[in-house]
Amino acid sequence: MRAKCPFLAVFILLATAVLPAGQDAPVQDAPKPPESLFVRLTVYPTMSLSRYDYNNDVDLFEIRVYAELRRGSQEGAPVADARVAAFSEKLEYHEDHYEKRIILGKDKLPPDVDIEIAAPGHRVIREKFPLPAWLVLTDPKPAIVEAGQDLAVRWRFSRFPSPVDVRAYDFRTGKEFFRKDHLEEISAVIPAASLPASTIVRIYAIQSWLYKRYLDGKDYARGSEVNVIPWSQVFFRTKGPAQGNTP
Repeated sequence: MRAKCPFLAVFILLATAVLPAGQDAPVQDAPKPPESLFVRLTVYPTMSLSRYDYNNDVDLFEIRVYAELRRGSQEGAPVADARVAAFSEKLEYHEDHYEKRIILGKDKLPPDVDIEIAAPGHRVIREKFPLPAWLVLTDPKPAIVEAGQDLAVRWRFSRFPSPVDVRAYDFRTGKEFFRKDHLEEISAVIPAASLPASTIVRIYAIQSWLYKRYLDGKDYARGSEVNVIPWSQVFFRTKGPAQGNTP
């Protein structure tokens, strides 16, 4: 029996020596979830009867997409190294946001917008949201217009009519000469005395109120949102007093 005692004593000493070491081992913290992203998406369904001149890019349908990504909150630092895509087309980063103008077929206007956001350290975010309506100017047409006459401006919505703001200005000088807000009608008249002669005129109509949808979920910081603002524009030339019927 005595021969077994030294072995038992050594075993007890080893056990007491190991126990404190096990108790002092640091506790592993659970990995922290990735910081949420503040996301603001602004989408402009855009219809141009013409652009830059009366015969440039006639009947052009496009969607202009702008995406702002920030770390943690609306006041966080911009995320410049993400991949943001709309309709599978990559948006380009400019200063503090991503943007892209996507040309669409006139007869293939999408009912929804697909967005994909892949930011380092975050899972890929995919969103689909509807385009409520297209706003389309119907008059004036991209043409050469007589100065000295009242000019009718008309528009329509593909669905869900809404008040619009209308602006007109001399494209060469940048001077605005017509402004109306919250028009619930579908037309307005620019007085003859206001319409400049011998220049290029730009008129645009934009929906007075935007469509807004808030984005929720663990991927998004508070206040993340989608805004959709339909608008339409046209460029045309006006004749000068001595031009007669010559283009």
